[in-house]
Amino acid sequence: MLKDYFEVPNKPAIKSGNILSCDFTDHETFIPQPLDYSRGTIATYVDCNGLIKMSGISDTELVTNGDFATDSDWTKEAGWTISEGTANFSGGTGNRAMYQAVGITNGKTYKIQYKVSSISSGQVAVRFGGMSGVGEITATTIGIYTGYITATGSANGNIYIEDNDNNFVGSIDNVSVKEVDVETPRIDYTTEIGKAKELQKPSLLLEPQSTNRITFSEDLSNNWTTANTTVTTNQITSPDGTLTADLLQGTSTSSCIIEPSGLSLTTGVTYTYSVFVKKGNNRWIRLGHIQSSVTGCWFDLDNGVVGTVNSESATIEEFGNNWYRITNTFVATSTTTNNSAFIGICNDDGSTNAGVIGQNVYIWGAMVEQQAFATSYIPTAGAAVTRNQDTAKNAGSEPVFNSEEGVLYAEIAALSNDLTNRRITISDGTNNNRVVIGYNTASQQIFYFIIVGGSNIASGTSVRSNITNFYKVAVKFKNNDFAFYIDGSLISTDTSGTIFSANTLNSLQFEQGAGNALFFYGKVKEVKVFRRALTDAELTELTNNIV
Repeated sequence: MLKDYFEVPNKPAIKSGNILSCDFTDHETFIPQPLDYSRGTIATYVDCNGLIKMSGISDTELVTNGDFATDSDWTKEAGWTISEGTANFSGGTGNRAMYQAVGITNGKTYKIQYKVSSISSGQVAVRFGGMSGVGEITATTIGIYTGYITATGSANGNIYIEDNDNNFVGSIDNVSVKEVDVETPRIDYTTEIGKAKELQKPSLLLEPQSTNRITFSEDLSNNWTTANTTVTTNQITSPDGTLTADLLQGTSTSSCIIEPSGLSLTTGVTYTYSVFVKKGNNRWIRLGHIQSSVTGCWFDLDNGVVGTVNSESATIEEFGNNWYRITNTFVATSTTTNNSAFIGICNDDGSTNAGVIGQNVYIWGAMVEQQAFATSYIPTAGAAVTRNQDTAKNAGSEPVFNSEEGVLYAEIAALSNDLTNRRITISDGTNNNRVVIGYNTASQQIFYFIIVGGSNIASGTSVRSNITNFYKVAVKFKNNDFAFYIDGSLISTDTSGTIFSANTLNSLQFEQGAGNALFFYGKVKEVKVFRRALTDAELTELTNNIV
């Protein structure tokens, strides 16, 4: 049995809050070797049920009586009442509110959610006290509303429900406030959707910084412009499991489109437009920028395939329950805000017409980001939102590693074939002594190299068909004995070179080894660092690509 390795992720480690573990003994007892992980902003992942979730949300509810089961725990200003399981406002003036103390901490981020049960006029808002106009979650129609707010120095610790325009009449329910740990790693199941849970093998998701430039990613009735279409909000369950997906329906036989209002892009810059879609009664949908003949892509929602592509690239990915995420990567041809990033209902592949009045699709989770590929979904509700890069490093210590021989192994998938260096390294904290595997600047290439005392003593490369697929990669190092394996096959060997002296290696990093550069952006199902050089048979077994 193979022993003596680090492993990421594994169930004991995930449950204990760590994402890296070390096994010195029986393959069952895990000793935590936690990474220094940081991101500093909210971020989503796909859970084991295929639902899009926010990482790091606490199980502790900070609101008392958020379901309004009793007429208690809330301070009510004039016009507010609690009855029959809802909080109700009958109208009035002066932005009246009801509130309670929830014990928030300045600088921390919180998830706020509430349900509008009825509304006959006006606008309601939920916010933290002292933060009026900053991070308010507003509503004008029935539905479930969710937002993420970082408490500022002016926050006074109360949660407020407020008549926001001196005209609100309606009822709300299920008010919730939960703290979000923005430094929680994302254990993602995107590639496991559809598998039985006992067969699922999640991955650690590491992504670069990105910004969703669309200001209302889920509410197509807010700051979106329609042409020959209507939007009906909150019609079916969205990919995050809530009733927040909107129905887009054509009112003409000609071009039926919707676009985010005021979105300005820079000419010559590459963007990726993505949106979650589900067929209503219409089979074809398109994404485009300015002109479909230059930047448009078509998608077949019956068969889950990409049709005509007039841009850089396009993808379609199934998310369960007949939902697909479609993407169009294009180079902006104009800075105009008219048709800068539109969604269109079509009657056929390559067509710009709806063909029949009443054709419809369901829409949720729209993004435009300055990337050559789509990253994980970034929700917005009133402003553009930036998700910081994930960083993971500094796991292990000198006693954990055997510098004189061993194996670095990882099961990895790239986010994109974007021709950048992305590295996983065990090192001494510098670039002078390290074992490295990752993706090279050449297309579809996986590589390794070993640096001892500043000199490259062994290296190898292998071109793969698609590096966004998972590959099992291993590098063996020992004096005059080096080998490179991928998916059960020996790629290359080297029989000359003096390896590190004892007690040299002291850290595993998802980057080049030192200097916060060449970060590994991708999906990692497993990382193992063996304390001995495995045999050829063991390396073949370790990397054999059996699901």
